[in-house]
Amino acid sequence: MSLLIVAPTTREARAIGSGCQVTGTGEAGEQALAALLREQKPDSVLIAGLCGGLDPSLGPGHLILAREVMDEKGEGLQPPAMTVTNARRALRNEGPRFVCSRLVTVGKPVATPDAKRDLWNEHGAAGVDMETAAFARIATEHGADWMALRAVIDPAAMALPGSLHGWNGQASELAIGLRMALRPTDWLAGGRLAVALRAASRALRAGTPIVARVTRDTVPLGDDLLA
Repeated sequence: MSLLIVAPTTREARAIGSGCQVTGTGEAGEQALAALLREQKPDSVLIAGLCGGLDPSLGPGHLILAREVMDEKGEGLQPPAMTVTNARRALRNEGPRFVCSRLVTVGKPVATPDAKRDLWNEHGAAGVDMETAAFARIATEHGADWMALRAVIDPAAMALPGSLHGWNGQASELAIGLRMALRPTDWLAGGRLAVALRAASRALRAGTPIVARVTRDTVPLGDDLLA
């Protein structure tokens, strides 16, 4: 099966390595993904990247293999069950720390432990991001299956630096760094986030090829019955 691997930002794609294409974020990212789907016509899309942790048991670098993604309205989409089962088995056998759980997608960063707790209680999702639900919907609309793998960067108990509370995915890394440098109150939280980023990036680099391989090799049951 043909597979398109995408990540929202250059930083995430760089962590994953070769073969991952950057979509961007927000509406521009959705449009870019739709264009890639029209051009390449893959059988499946693997959405990979970073996320915030909602499950208090997860730390930086834990992977979340999505068994469902929900938007803020509570509407959910599910990837192919057989592919999820095979990916879960492969991840368990090959070592990266992971959970197979729900993701929730929201429109802005979930920046404080209290906000993360509230989202955890509302949705029971292990992690939160700003793209997966929209990307999964677009893949489905274009006739492609989807899978999602996210690595926790900021766990449930970690507050994001104040400079990131309004982040919309569009600011450059340099702009973010300069903004933090000008806010001494962000220095400690920013340092913790930088350490967590290294762990999350290593996890993405280790886990994405495993899930990609399984996704390519698995024929969903519906297709198998039609063969």
